[in-house]
Amino acid sequence: MKRRAWNVLAVGFALWIFGPVLLGGSTSGVELGNWPPPQLSDQPPGSPSCVTAHTYDSRSWPGVRMLRSDVWVIGCKDMLGHLRIASGPTCAATSFLGPGTATCTATPDGDRLRVVVHISYPFVLDWLSGRPSTTAWTVSPDGGWFAANP
Repeated sequence: MKRRAWNVLAVGFALWIFGPVLLGGSTSGVELGNWPPPQLSDQPPGSPSCVTAHTYDSRSWPGVRMLRSDVWVIGCKDMLGHLRIASGPTCAATSFLGPGTATCTATPDGDRLRVVVHISYPFVLDWLSGRPSTTAWTVSPDGGWFAANP
């Protein structure tokens, strides 16, 4: 019985250490832009009236997506130049075992928008991924993106 408990603990520890490797390589990033997109005939760029942000995080092996999460938000400046929600946030989570659960909120934070995201994948994939389930970031009126504490 004692030996079996140690085997279970050893397998659990190995999965905790090597779980992220089992899920494949990681790709993540942020895509920022202006809304509406600038046209060639536009005047020299100034500070945009609206900004878009799309964050993504993916784990995969070539040809097989294991985990993926996405968040999209559009914010526009108010009369004081503070960024306020125009669209979203919209979030999604998928895995090779089926859809995950994604919730996201955006709130004004001074002149910025603060976005808090909670992602949950099915089965033990949260644990294997080695990533925090809740993250936060802000987007500024000039289109800058900054990680924040959840």
